[in-house]
Amino acid sequence: MKSVSVATFSIALIVAAGTVAAQSGEPAKGERLFNQQCKSCHTVDKGGANGIGPNLFGMFGRKAGATEGFASSDAMKKSGIVWDDASLADYLKDPKSKVPDTRMAYAGLKRPDQLADMVAYLRKATQ
Repeated sequence: MKSVSVATFSIALIVAAGTVAAQSGEPAKGERLFNQQCKSCHTVDKGGANGIGPNLFGMFGRKAGATEGFASSDAMKKSGIVWDDASLADYLKDPKSKVPDTRMAYAGLKRPDQLADMVAYLRKATQ
């Protein structure tokens, strides 16, 4: 029983640390990154068009692959991901590793500060 409690506590700490890191990002820096690396495929505006990738407005709390009017890959639909700060940061680190058959052609953000900035921007811009 003690090992279950320790494991549960450890998982809670990891999740909390990921959320804190994402919340500590700078949205303005994330917006610059988004414009450089993501804007050619994605939009973030309410009612914005889908492009090569889906419109990201309202993504937090939504199941991956469930953007209305966008033909997501079967891999994304079956991924089981529900977008929140932690799942988005984890996915953006290495999309092909997280969802191997995703069609998204993006190498990922490796720097923790850039991940935090991107998540902070997307959290703000897609609400």
